[in-house]
Amino acid sequence: MMIKRYIFNMIACLVLSVLASCDLTPRLDDYEPLYSLPAEEAIDGEPAAELALSGIYSGFRQLSSGNGNPQIYIFPDMMSGYTQPSAYNNTDQQVMGWVNNNPIVTGSTVQLGVYTRMYDVVNRANWLIASLEKLSDDDFETPGRKGEIMAEAKILRAVGHFYVLRLYGQFYDTTSKYGIDIRTAPSTSAEAHPRKTVSESYQSILDDLDVGIAQGPSPRGSMYVNSIFAKGMKSKVLLYMGDYSAAANLAKEVISDEHFSLAADFAAGFQPHTSAALFDNPEILFGSSGDPDSNLGIGNFYSGFFGAITEKYINDISGGIVVDGQNILFDGGRATSVLTVNTSYGGYWTSKYTSYFSAGDYEMIYHLRLAEVYLILAEASARNSSGVTSEALEALNTLRTQRGAATTGEDGYETYPATISYDQFLTAVRMEKAAELMAETGETWYDLVRYDYADGFGTGFQISDVKPSATNSDKFILPIPFETVEAGGFVLEQNPSYE
Repeated sequence: MMIKRYIFNMIACLVLSVLASCDLTPRLDDYEPLYSLPAEEAIDGEPAAELALSGIYSGFRQLSSGNGNPQIYIFPDMMSGYTQPSAYNNTDQQVMGWVNNNPIVTGSTVQLGVYTRMYDVVNRANWLIASLEKLSDDDFETPGRKGEIMAEAKILRAVGHFYVLRLYGQFYDTTSKYGIDIRTAPSTSAEAHPRKTVSESYQSILDDLDVGIAQGPSPRGSMYVNSIFAKGMKSKVLLYMGDYSAAANLAKEVISDEHFSLAADFAAGFQPHTSAALFDNPEILFGSSGDPDSNLGIGNFYSGFFGAITEKYINDISGGIVVDGQNILFDGGRATSVLTVNTSYGGYWTSKYTSYFSAGDYEMIYHLRLAEVYLILAEASARNSSGVTSEALEALNTLRTQRGAATTGEDGYETYPATISYDQFLTAVRMEKAAELMAETGETWYDLVRYDYADGFGTGFQISDVKPSATNSDKFILPIPFETVEAGGFVLEQNPSYE
């Protein structure tokens, strides 16, 4: 895997002076270097460190001149059956691999792009971290800023590693040897390292997030990570690991923090796309901004290329469960409030983003919203007790009430009663996440994998109950791109069933 070593450099001293101040710019551009300098020479103080930090953030942004981004956030929903390719891509081998839950091993430019894009983010973070370790607090004009930048870089590195792990590693099984190549030092070549175990991979991610929790800055805008986001992200990682008690405790701490709150109106929280006011949603713990006039954003992928939302999603989310004779709907119109019929490409497109068919250019990729934290608490608290705790029920019903659920005890979009069974509750949480988080970062697919594994692959709940083609658990994750394995001298062991 060839990853360039560079720090992004800008033309104007004005930009440097702005980045050096406490009032950082409200937008992060996908900087491309006009020339390259060794990071150890270029990062010599606060202005350069801030600029390098911006370069890490830009790696998560939706605008991409190559493959891998924003597709990384889209194709997992295709694996769950909730999105479909357009006519442009319904014969593409790699796309149909996701549709049929049989990803290809070689020649997949998107899978390779996702893999290298996230490792590029990790490597940018590593160069900044290594450079900061050689500097002192006296090299920074803003008191405490060195530690904050270090924490932000480690939080972003953790996110990059986590995104790679849940796509290319057996993230659901902490006893598995199939983790990922964890990188904590700068790389200048295609040298590969043996992959870590899943447990070791998670530990590295948690270590970085712990630094973020302890030393990260206070929230300063939705496009920047902070100590509260690090805590929320850790609760999510712990949920994936099956450490439900710790996940629930951290989720409660995030919910109780005064910086974030559930949006008053679900659909309005994703608008307007004609103004930077889009980024003011009080739920956003961290998101990556789009670029005005880019015409290459995630919304165009969802509406035109291979992310049209399917009728199956509409049907599933329109269902419900019966609890003691009360027919309770999973959703009361929240999901469809951000969907529009896509007559040109089939299916639906989401108004969470812009598209070929809507006005505006402002978009945001939502890495973590407070709504998801409520659902982490609900699931983790229930699974920790193997039953529906009052804490779990309150978390789920608080979100539903905010989204318009009634408490009359009648049929329809209602809060769930205390008599709901454990299995029904877990289904309710999964469907709540599908209604709430659809078309964000592929959570619908990762939930299916986690739920299937929790019952034991092949028993209890199975992904194939939702997506009939998903029968081979080895292929619930992607193959390590062959091009990367080959470039590294076959040091990286391939995932099972892809050899």
